[in-house]
Amino acid sequence: MAAMLLTAAAAGCAAADTSTLPRMVVEFSFAPTNTCQGISPEIRLLGVPDGVTTYDVRLTDLDVPGFHHWAQTLGAAGPVIRAGAGVGYFGPCPPSGTHRYQIEVTARDARGRPLAYGDKTVDAGR
Repeated sequence: MAAMLLTAAAAGCAAADTSTLPRMVVEFSFAPTNTCQGISPEIRLLGVPDGVTTYDVRLTDLDVPGFHHWAQTLGAAGPVIRAGAGVGYFGPCPPSGTHRYQIEVTARDARGRPLAYGDKTVDAGR
């Protein structure tokens, strides 16, 4: 139940306006275990500000924007989100061809205020 609430919270938080937040650099790639599998990739963040306690993470297929592959709030333990973190991850697995996938990360403080935002888009297919 708690995981579902955190997932729902992340889904709502990601919709907030992030245009005025300081930018973080988001680095990740999809290994074979991250596609068509339930193991999230390692996400490396550069430019994480002081005071971050959680990360809101969202993975979206930009070619099928209504299908969200992952929305999760995770505890921040430094500038790396480990592979396999969280629950509810559904990796890229398009029926055919290549799709564009975006990971968005919002860093938040202990009161839930957004401190920084970053995103990265990569292509992935079967």
